[in-house]
Parts: sequence; structure tokens; C-alpha cells
Amino acid sequence: MTSTVQRGADGYYHPNDVAEVQWLVQLAGGAIDGTTRSLRVRGSGHSVPAAIYSTGFDGEGAPPSDVIEVMLDRLRDVAITPEADATHALVRVEAGCHLGLDPYDPTGTSTWENSLGWQLQERGYALADTGGITHQTVAGFLATGSSGGSLTHAVGDQIVSFEIVDGLGHLHVIDRADPRFGALGVNLGLLAVVVAVSFRVGPTFDVFGDQVTVRTDDPESPVDLFAPNASPKSLASFLRQTPYSRLMWWPQRGFERVQIWRAGRVEPIPRMKRNPYRELGRTPQLAALAGSLTYTVLGNLDDISVVPSKLQLAWYDKLEAFLAGAPNPDACPCLPGESVPSTAATFHAVRHRDQVLGHVRNGTHAALRAHADAPLESAAAPDEVERFAELVRRELGAVPTVAGHPAWDAFVHGLVKLLELVSQRAFDTRLAQLLADGVKLALPWAMPYVLDLFVSIDRDGTPFWDSWRCGLPMDNQMDDLLWPTEFTELWIPMERCDEAMNRLRKHYAGDGTPRGALAATGTFSCEIYAAKADDFWISPAHGADVLRVDVFWFGLDAGSPEAFYRPFWDLLKDLAFRPHWGKWLPPASDAWRAHYASQLRLADFLALRAQLDPKGVFATSYWREHLGF
Repeated sequence: MTSTVQRGADGYYHPNDVAEVQWLVQLAGGAIDGTTRSLRVRGSGHSVPAAIYSTGFDGEGAPPSDVIEVMLDRLRDVAITPEADATHALVRVEAGCHLGLDPYDPTGTSTWENSLGWQLQERGYALADTGGITHQTVAGFLATGSSGGSLTHAVGDQIVSFEIVDGLGHLHVIDRADPRFGALGVNLGLLAVVVAVSFRVGPTFDVFGDQVTVRTDDPESPVDLFAPNASPKSLASFLRQTPYSRLMWWPQRGFERVQIWRAGRVEPIPRMKRNPYRELGRTPQLAALAGSLTYTVLGNLDDISVVPSKLQLAWYDKLEAFLAGAPNPDACPCLPGESVPSTAATFHAVRHRDQVLGHVRNGTHAALRAHADAPLESAAAPDEVERFAELVRRELGAVPTVAGHPAWDAFVHGLVKLLELVSQRAFDTRLAQLLADGVKLALPWAMPYVLDLFVSIDRDGTPFWDSWRCGLPMDNQMDDLLWPTEFTELWIPMERCDEAMNRLRKHYAGDGTPRGALAATGTFSCEIYAAKADDFWISPAHGADVLRVDVFWFGLDAGSPEAFYRPFWDLLKDLAFRPHWGKWLPPASDAWRAHYASQLRLADFLALRAQLDPKGVFATSYWREHLGF
């Protein structure tokens, strides 16, 4: 093979076709110049860095010169061949094609129009399901076992074949009749470079449904999270009966709420005006700015001086873009013939930075003060909160007593002032840290009222109706830069659903005190999904319908999420959980490798890996340690 591929200015290789992928694999294997190298493919970067890149590279900046890091941004062709009755079609998709728009594609070439979802919708077809986001490339989405939220529908059922380049540079087409097919559905980039995937897709559809927000102990809730599986209102029953669903559980002491997103399918109605799901309300960019600011502050109370530098990563730039009337990069565009409202038209009254910051400050202040009459667990506020009241009085002047709780007013005053200081980039660190110390002391008692800013009770439900392309990926509206989120995602056989949920409830109670409970729950939520069983060898849904417990960690918080995740891994291990491979995994050990091997066809997968990649060009130390090869 005479083709050569040059490293791009960004340090990645960008092959133009399959032949150039083959040449790069041969280069990695030493067939070109005698030097063996690692070769890994980057999709949209939605997995933990160690799962994506070569050993020693974390994805920041240009890759080192002794490894081959590849982007398949030039392999995005989509070929749709309708079947005889035109209700279904065979779709061949090159691996670098995104499911939807990737707003932070490093090459800047991802668009809605070149995405798989857009092109299918234009031709009248659909994927059976998508994940909560569709930023990923097709190959990247499948590689780690990503899934939507359904026990009825699964995109994996639509896969017809994979086209792969093995570790020696040979091209294979592996279809469902090939005994190796089950290894490719979830492959971690360890078997080969997937260069194309073929699907059999069905007719397009819309999704309709609603989202209700209730307390977890509300008897009128459509689901009882902790009921026995056999109960008609159990979580297991709800997930089996609902075509598409996602639950966001906020387990914080005194708050205990769940947002229940549920949807079904309906045939599109021509010219019907859709009512999209709005995860962040009707002013999503403003809500995202306010939420990101608040969470960044709350996650760094021990050293508030780091907050401006963390906001500098995206927040201030996002604020400037919003003020300039830039379109929302996370909004799914309307279908042909419908207009897309401009940011400038929607927010024409927002002209200046001070108005936006005033909205953030005043809105937060008003919302918190709405709870000023609420008791902080008892008529006498805790000593720590009283101490905070005294600090605020000393620094900011007298704080009036409200309903016998000067500490609550102090908390409101202190948090709002803290948000104001950090949003201005420059502040007196001594005063800001004093306020932060007080907020930290009061937070275990005040957390329910802070969360109420973002998650309000809505028992009647908010309805939505949208195309599958925009409606199923409901989390596309959460900006990746404003809401950088770490995950550990544990997939548990559905027959253990009730056990898992009751163990989690007990864990989240902590030691029974407000401080202990907040340490157990953190300030973020826990996402609950389901996934349909499949036959892929190392899929976390291998052979079983599963409950998916997705524990969140806000990515700008101080520290590492591993210490927070460890109790969840230990708590659910004996319920035979399987991990989502692209998220945080338990520390590599013999015990965890044995755990994976007991749940999955790991030995068969590793044996095939050795055959397809005999020189180990796709292997990394991360995967060697976690899988044991």
C-alpha cells in the first residue's frame, strides 16, 4: 500500500478514506517503518480521557509524536437505500458521522445537516432510539455501550453490519451471520478501527409525552421508586410499560424529588406545530448561566479564589456570546418550513452585562427569600448557621430577623452576595472566603431551598411533542461547557431494581444528620434510565434488561469524583452491576476484573482481540489494567 497520511496541524491524523485508515494501522503496526506505535480513534470525546486516547495522553493539546491519534471527521458519508415498500431502508454510515450536531467538534465541521439524524429525518426514516445526547459519532456511541432510555426500543437491534480495519490493516465486513458480530457491538476501540456501520431503519416518528416533578413520597406520583418490583407502580413496572423514559432523582435531605420524563411514539402530523421539551425552560441560556455559576460556587467553597479561573474556562465567554445575541448552540433546529427564533428576538430586552448579572442575582435572591419563612429543621437554627449569621452581620451590616430565623436570612444574603462577587471576576478574596465559609456551614440545612431554584414541583406535568431527532436526546440542551459532568453509570439486572433503589435511598440518608446526608448525596442528582437486553459480548446490557443508575458529579467541583463514587461501586457490586465503559470505573483490580468476567463474555472478547490485533496497536495500559490482558 503506497498511500501516506500526514499528521494534521492539530497533531491528529485525518484520513480521507478507508485505504488511508488501513495505511495508518499498518504504520502503527510497524509494517511501514519497523516502529510499532499505539493507534486510537477520537470521536466526540464524551468518554473519560483514558478510555479514548493512547497511554499517557489525556486529550489536552496536541498528541505526542510517538502515537497515532486519529479523527474520522472526513469519513461521514451516509448512503440510504430504501427497501421495496420504502417503509424501511438500509443505511450505511461512515464512522465519523455524528448522530446530531457536535457543538464542540474540534474540527469545526460537524453540522446538523451532515448528521445522521438530520439526513434520516429528511428522507422519512428514524433510529429506534438515541441517547440523551446526540453529539457522539456513530462509532463512538456504539463503542462503549451507550444507549437510550427504553426497554422497548434499541438502536443496537437495527445494526446490520460493521466494516472494520483490524490490527494488521485488513478490511473486514462483519454481519449478524458472522460469529464475531457480538464482539463488535461494544468494542472499546480494542478490536479494530470501525470505519462504517450499516443499519436497517424504520419510518420516522414523533415523540409525545410530559415531565412531572414530584416528591418521591407523593402518593399521586406515577411511580413509586422504592416499591417491590411486582407492584403496579414500581419503578420496574413503570420502565417496562413506558416506551421512553428518564428519571432525574434529587435525593437531598428535605428535598427528595424526582423529575419523570416519559414519552411514547406517534405518527407525524403534517403542519402540526410542535411543542418541544424545554429542559431549562424558555430562557435556556440564561438558566444555564445562572445554574453553572451557582454550582461552580457551591463546589468550591473551601477555596473560593479558584472560582473565577474555573468560570474563565467557559462561563464568561458564554455570557458575552449570549449578550451579543449568538444563537444557542445546543438548540435543535426546527424542521423544514418552520422558523428558528433568534436569540436576539427572544431576549431583545437583555442588552447589557449588568442586566444579565442583575437577573442572576435578583432572581436567586427572590427565589431564596420565597422560603424565608421555612424552618431550618427546627425552631432553633443550628449553632453553625447562627455563626454564619454573625459573620454576615459583621461584614455586611445588620440582617433583619425573618420568622425567628436570622440565620436563614443571613444565608440568603451571603449566597447572593457571593454569586455577585464571583460573577464580577475580581473580588476581595478575604471577604469572599468569609462568605463561602458561612455558606458551607449553612448549606446542609439550606440545600433544599437552593435546589428549589432549579427543580420546582410540577404535579400536573409539562407536555411536549417533537420529532424523534430532537425529542429523544433531551439532554442536548445542557451545554457541555457550562455543565461539565462526570459520571459513573451502573447497569443492574432489572430483577434487582427494587433492591438497588432501596439500597440507594438508605445510602443517601447518610448518618441521619443534615451534614452527613449532604456528604452522601452531594449537591447534584442521580439519573435513572433503563436499557433493553442485547447479545453484545461485553455490553452492560448483555443478556438482560437493565436498570441504569447514573451518579453525577459536577465537573468544576473541587477534588475528584472517585471518592464520591466508591461507596456506590461497593454498595451495588453484589447486585451484579455492569459498568458503562465510557464512564468512571472502579479502580482496576483482580476482584473487579473477576466481577466483569462473571457477568460478561469477557474471555471470548479478549481472545478475539488477540486475533484481530496481534501487535497490540489498539491496546492501552488503561484497558489492559481494567480488563486483564
